[in-house]
Amino acid sequence: MIKLDQAQIFQQLVPRVQAAIPAIHIFDTLPSTNEWLLEQDQTCGHVCLAEQQSAGRGRRGRVWESPPSGNIYFSLRWCFTETPQYYAWLGLVVGVAVAEALANYGLHHHQIKWPNDVYMHGKKLAGILLQTAQPLQQVVIGIGINTGMSAHQTPIDQAWCDLGQLLAHTIDRNRLIALLLNRLVPSLQQFLHFNQPDFLQQWQRWDYLANKSVNIFNNNQQLQGLVLGLDAQGQLSVRLNSGETQSFSSADISVRTA
Repeated sequence: MIKLDQAQIFQQLVPRVQAAIPAIHIFDTLPSTNEWLLEQDQTCGHVCLAEQQSAGRGRRGRVWESPPSGNIYFSLRWCFTETPQYYAWLGLVVGVAVAEALANYGLHHHQIKWPNDVYMHGKKLAGILLQTAQPLQQVVIGIGINTGMSAHQTPIDQAWCDLGQLLAHTIDRNRLIALLLNRLVPSLQQFLHFNQPDFLQQWQRWDYLANKSVNIFNNNQQLQGLVLGLDAQGQLSVRLNSGETQSFSSADISVRTA
């Protein structure tokens, strides 16, 4: 396992990204990289990494398994100069940046499962959690990528895959984190000028759920329908089996098998 190293990450950043990242903090273990950054003052642009998390969280309060096995547990605190008009789209934009960084590393045929999980062959490879800070134009972006999960034997309650297994070699996490920052930071810098039509074209390239029949679990309801894509607010648009079209801002979605 290649250890995380601030200097190795920083030297692989392009100049505009180097200028935007004042510090990279690396810990052997933390309860949560997101929570650590949320608790710090004056950390705009700071990155927090840990070899292990004892209380990692995913979307909807789920546990994110965070063993000391060479995975990436990454958080970035970003401060916009004003509250973005299209804040609801930010998680989708981050998802695309993660997918593009993985492509730059050499992965192919991966997709994004709305809103921002990265999937490969129907199994989860990476997850993203955004948490607003104070003031509200600040956000902490947490990203977990399975890069060494194959050595971890604790049962996990969903299908997962591991980048090291997919590419059949040990992952250089320092290089992958640099590629991630080189994609993510420019996306954040441009987000106040978000172009919805352009982004929708990007999204369609990665959309795992497009035109799939799905089960939807939302507010104690179970629904079924066909995914149509994103609506004008970045919500998931679904034509339900009842014939009604409904959009979802947050829901558990699973692909229906024949």
